[in-house]
Amino acid sequence: MAAITSAGLGSGMDIEGLISSLMSAEQRPVTLLQTKESKETTKLSSWGQIKSALSSLQVAAQALDTRSEFATYKSSIADSSVASVAINGTAVAGNYSIEVGQLASAQKIKSAGYASMSSAVTGSTLPATLTLEIGTTTAGVFSGDGSKTKTITIDSSNNTLSGLRDAINASKSGVSASLVNDGGSSPYRMVLTSDSTGTASTFKLSGLTDFSYNPATNTGTGLSTVNTATNAQLTIDGMSVTKYSNTITDAIQGVTLNLSKTNVANATTLTVSNDTAGVQTKVAAFISAYNSLNSVIKVQTAYDPNSKTAGTLNGDSTVRNIQSQLKSILTSVVGSGSMARMSDAGIAFQKDGSLALDSAKFQAALAKPTQDVAGLFVKDASSSSNGVASQIATRVASMLASGGMLTARTDGINATIKTLDKRIDTLNDRLVGIEKRYRAQFTSLDTTIANMNGTSSFLTQQLSALSNLSNYSN
Repeated sequence: MAAITSAGLGSGMDIEGLISSLMSAEQRPVTLLQTKESKETTKLSSWGQIKSALSSLQVAAQALDTRSEFATYKSSIADSSVASVAINGTAVAGNYSIEVGQLASAQKIKSAGYASMSSAVTGSTLPATLTLEIGTTTAGVFSGDGSKTKTITIDSSNNTLSGLRDAINASKSGVSASLVNDGGSSPYRMVLTSDSTGTASTFKLSGLTDFSYNPATNTGTGLSTVNTATNAQLTIDGMSVTKYSNTITDAIQGVTLNLSKTNVANATTLTVSNDTAGVQTKVAAFISAYNSLNSVIKVQTAYDPNSKTAGTLNGDSTVRNIQSQLKSILTSVVGSGSMARMSDAGIAFQKDGSLALDSAKFQAALAKPTQDVAGLFVKDASSSSNGVASQIATRVASMLASGGMLTARTDGINATIKTLDKRIDTLNDRLVGIEKRYRAQFTSLDTTIANMNGTSSFLTQQLSALSNLSNYSN
């Protein structure tokens, strides 16, 4: 009898190969679910790209949804070394003659020289009280502001140059103290400086015998003047202006002047003018944001008839709804008269669905006071009219909001992925049991076949022995 043979273990069977083939077939439902999950994950990524593009469009639209965004001005000053200029939305066009006669400065005083930073500062009986007052000095009279008065106790723990410096700084009085080494025989001096410029931030020290100062007379004991507080003085179109600071925010409407030097008898000209280029930049950013969204949607919904492949979101009704809503706003009548649609200002759709800006036509429209270009974009509080930027900012906000169409769509995809994950986990758990059963069955079969092979070999030997005996007897 021929033996049952095959390459392998005891039985000769390739048990691992058989189990692997069977498990590959059992794995097919899991593979199908994983493929489906991968497609849903790709959809989620595609929606993420659309959401990002919509957010950018919303930001660009918000930059154009109020009239102040169109009341944009720019400034220039003939001599920029005299002052730098910043403007805000309340500025108006105009030319201004600026002549700076004096810059604002802070009060600064210094102490007498001391041998070291640990030298005793005052000869007063300790403990003593240093009173530091902040106030206004006008026409040789100091008027202290009681709410800004600080008192500092001087005793053996701080009656040194460095100790008094630290105590003054710790008081947060509006005066800063520092130490300077001038290299002399008694080199260490304390320098006290007001934290603010102008005569309304002068300071007075009293209470210590050897450390007092009166800004009204610019005299003191143990302290002397380095710099007297001054106010900024300038003329604007011949009108005298006095301010405590070199940063002047309330002299010209919507304009901040940061004075840096005087120009007596050499006035410079400040010009504030309409910034139509700035408005166009914002409109161009809005158009670019819409076109970016349009490009993302085209890629995600594309179909190639040659390869018969479709974009991830091809045929998705939510995408079509987004496109339809936005295009409806962009093509609607929102203005009046000859400036009723965006195309009247040089903004129109192209054959590929993108928007384009005719710069010359747009600038010409901005240059005409009778053409309300802003009305095409902004929300007009005087009427119920909402321009395209205002409408799109509001519409996109609702799309992106919790409960909006994008959230509903992505929540649905996430729910599907979660369900698929559970099904895959369940099948994988089941496959573990199936493989275990297959392995047990084949192991049992392997043992049975091995035993049969052993029996076959025994019988073959016995038959061979009988045959030999028979031949011998003959």
